[in-house]
Amino acid sequence: MGCDYYIQCYLEIEHQNGISYYDLPIIRGYFSDLECGFNDSDDDEDDKYYNTKEFQQLYDSMIKLCLTSRKSVIIYSDNNFISNRMKQKYLHLLKNKINGNYNNEYYLYKDTGLLTNINQIIKVTKKEIRYQYGDGPLLYTNKEENNNVDSESDDY
Repeated sequence: MGCDYYIQCYLEIEHQNGISYYDLPIIRGYFSDLECGFNDSDDDEDDKYYNTKEFQQLYDSMIKLCLTSRKSVIIYSDNNFISNRMKQKYLHLLKNKINGNYNNEYYLYKDTGLLTNINQIIKVTKKEIRYQYGDGPLLYTNKEENNNVDSESDDY
């Protein structure tokens, strides 16, 4: 079964030579069923709660909530990580980016400068974009810069 929406997270690395990006794995999201206890298939369809205006308003609110991106989080600033937890979680990713041990297969943005040393980093911000299946930025844009989505998707 395919997912309902995607959460695409990435690190925006501001440094002395420009801005670099590190894409994190894409997270698949699923909308809640909101069954509300109505599971009997013998119920008359007209009597079901999920056919009411109240249910539709609740469902629309849930979708809006699921598709609202979290606020950006600064994880590195003033030559320090904001916490030891952030350092443990993201330091190896920054080192991989600097050392070129990073295959950015699907990217949203192109680097505007070369990052060669961790001392060049000014600020690192974790950002996210949420979008429904079939919407949002193209996931397959780096190979020859074409705008066609690869038909070999892992959603099938």
